[in-house]
Parts: sequence; structure tokens; C-alpha cells
Amino acid sequence: MKKKIIAGVIAALLSTSALAHTNSIGYVGDGSGGLNFWYGSWHDGTQFNEAEIKIIRPDGTSSINAFNLLSQDSPAGLLSGVNFFGSDGTQLVPYDPQAQHPMGMPMESYTWQGINYQNLVTGQYTFVYIPLGDAESTLPGSPTAEWMPMDEVIRSLTITLTQGDLNGDANQNGILDINEVAAGSASGGPVGPTVVSQGSSQVIGYIAVTGGVIQVISRTQTDTTWDNMSDGTTDNVQVSNTTLTPFSGRIDQMSNALDMQNMSIRGLTFDSVRIIKDTASNGGTQGFAIGGNKDLDNGITVGAGLGRLSTDTVNADGSATADTTILNLHGDKKVQGGTVSVNLTHGIVDLTAARTIGDFANSSATTATDTSVGLRFVADGEKIRPVLGYTRGVRSVDGYTETGSVQSARTVADATDYYGYATIGAQATLAPGVEAQVLHHTDGVNVVGLNVNKEWEKDKTFTLSVNRSMSDLGNTNGISAGIQIKF
Repeated sequence: MKKKIIAGVIAALLSTSALAHTNSIGYVGDGSGGLNFWYGSWHDGTQFNEAEIKIIRPDGTSSINAFNLLSQDSPAGLLSGVNFFGSDGTQLVPYDPQAQHPMGMPMESYTWQGINYQNLVTGQYTFVYIPLGDAESTLPGSPTAEWMPMDEVIRSLTITLTQGDLNGDANQNGILDINEVAAGSASGGPVGPTVVSQGSSQVIGYIAVTGGVIQVISRTQTDTTWDNMSDGTTDNVQVSNTTLTPFSGRIDQMSNALDMQNMSIRGLTFDSVRIIKDTASNGGTQGFAIGGNKDLDNGITVGAGLGRLSTDTVNADGSATADTTILNLHGDKKVQGGTVSVNLTHGIVDLTAARTIGDFANSSATTATDTSVGLRFVADGEKIRPVLGYTRGVRSVDGYTETGSVQSARTVADATDYYGYATIGAQATLAPGVEAQVLHHTDGVNVVGLNVNKEWEKDKTFTLSVNRSMSDLGNTNGISAGIQIKF
């Protein structure tokens, strides 16, 4: 009732311009380049927007837009003298709800209308209030007492927006303005915090488990919602968990590359200069081998060789490369009923691998060694020669830690694997210089091959070999060609 009496006295005693009651001006940054610009009015309970605001940007461009925000409480974040002002008739001054305009009009605001700007940058801006009936107004009608500016000073504000303004910390004290001044505090609004917005977050947790050659990543999604209160606190926190479909993928890329290369190495001979090319549906091996033999007394032949092979292999979840330098010593001895051969091979391997599992990707690199000793007996025979043998080896792979996605990255320890397999088969002479060979290795590898040897010059022989290897890894077709030299 007191307020209505004051309003009546002012209406009766003051001029028409004195009935204008837009009396405060302010702005609050939203922290992401946005800005809410506000005009306050002395009229309480006003339920409509009116008029427009003109913005002049640092580059000189401008636009005029209608107000579209309305609040019965002072907006959160308005700090008197920092980003919230009134007018003393000659200049903008810090907002003071207890002060009066020199013309007798009250300075306290009870209703605010505003507008949100996005994508603002730092620099000087001018904001100008465009009332209805103004020459620049684009809206019809005449201004009402509720929103008519009380003087020309309150109509405009020129400010240099800093990054602090845009970040929502106009006084740069490290506290968000909306947490320093709650909604309603400048107008004597409701006591106690009120809900000003809702917040939410979504977090997915991952647990990776490795078993055999498969990695499984279980996934749990945690959704959290809450109310943001006018005093900067949160309330009504709600949490829910959802189990998502797990990710699953193979992690045996390196071992596949090593196994595929081992199939190629076991068929190598180091008695010539030889080029090797093996192909398969899941990759291939290529490289060379250089070696030679020397005949000694008593039917003994000794030799040595060096090779370099590169294997690339892929599977559904990744790929791997094995680059190996091979050192070889070998020897043959004629015995009653056939020939006994000993073969010592040592490989030094550089390994790289890449894999994916669900949304994640990892890569790795390490080194390995593969050393084997093979003993073989080939029986004498004019046409058919049985073959028996046994190979024993050891493979050591250095430990490594995968790079890439931390959710799926593995740390793999040093590993040593001993292996052995027997060989059973036969060789057959199809024609002079043409031999066929069929071998079964008890580790699951079967080989069918054809070798062509043609003497080129004295102590020099041209060799050509084709073979097909079959195993659990798939089928591999190989070809090699070279020149055999005896010393």
C-alpha cells in the first residue's frame, strides 16, 4: 500500500517524463562468450517486454533486437558499480536501491527485461536503449510508463568487455558473479536459494580384462542430474547407472606375425643367393637369403647363411609387422642309408602392431629372438626318399606397454616360449633336377613343394622353388629363386 501511495504522489506532482521508470542497467557474462544484458524498472510485477536494444560492436557493426528475457527478481551476477548501474541524471553511477534520482524518481528496480548475446569477443561495445516511438525503433506503438527510460543517461552504456566479463567474473576475483550475487538479492527477492537451472553429466567407466588372445572391456554409463541453486550450491542430485554392451577384440597380432614368419623360415635353405616371396589371405612375407656350402672329407658338407625377412599380417582387429634378421649354420653328413642334416637358425626380430577395440586404438613396438635347432634324416632312394626330423626352438619377446587409448592399453611382460615339432614326409624325383616334397609338421603345418635345380656353370646351379603351406593361420603360397654356389 505504501508503494502505491508513493506512486500516486509522484504521478500527481512530477511531469510526464517523470513517469518513466526504466532506471537501471547491467550485464552478466555466461562464461562462454555470451552476455545477458539487462534493464531494470521501478514498476513491480510487470509481465511484458517492451522496446529494443541496439548493440554497436568493436568493428563498428550494429544491430537492433527486441528484448526477450523477463525477470521479477534481479538477475544473478549483477554487482553494483562493476556491471550494474543507475543514473544520477548526469552520469551512470553504482546501483543503489536506497537512492533517488534528482528529479525525485526512485532508483530501486523490481522488474528486469533483457536479451542474450552470443559469440562476443573482447573490445569496446555500446548498448543503446531504443524505446517505442524512437526514430530507430522497428516496433509499433508508444512507450509505457513501465519501460520508458527515466532519463537519457540510462539509455546507453559504453563498456570495454574484458575476458573476465565474458567469463562471468567481471570483478576478476576468481568467483563467478552469479555465485557472488544470487538472483533476487538486489531487489529484496525471496529469502533462501532458488533453482536457477539444471545440470547434468554423463560418465562412462571402463574395465579391461584380457583372457587368452581376447580383450574384453566392460562399460558402465553413469548419468547424474542436479539443480543449480541461486547461491551457487547444488541440490536434488540424482544418479543412475546403465550397463552398456562390452567391447571385445583380438590382441594376438604380434604372435600371428611371428607364427607366419616361422612358417617361412622353416622352409628356407641357405645354400644359394635366394629371393623369397610368400603370400596369404591375411598377409605375406618377403625377403632374401644368402648362403653357401663347402664339401669336406668323409661326406661332410658345412655351410652358413644370412637372411632378411619382413612379414605383414592382418586380422579383424588389427595388424602387425615382423622384420627379422636371420643367422644360419648348417651341415650334412652321408651315413648308411641316407643323409643326416643339422640346421641352427637364430632370428632377431623387430615387431610393431596396431589394434582397435570398440572406440579405442592402441599401438606397440618391441623386439624378439627366435632360435631353433633342427635334425633331419633323408633316406636314400632313386625315386622316393622318406624324410624324418625334429625341431626344437625357443622364442623370447621383450615386454612392452601399448600407446594410444589409456582405457584399453596393455602392459605386457617379457615372455619366453619353448616349442618343438616333428617332421614326417617324403621327397620324390620327378625328372632330372625336378623334385617334389610333401611334409607334415606335428605343430599343424603341412607343406607341399616343388624344387627345380638346373646346373648353370661349374659349381653354379639355378634353383626355383614353389610351395604351399597350410595351417590354422591359413594357406600360404610361396616362391623363391636363386643361384646355388659351391665353394
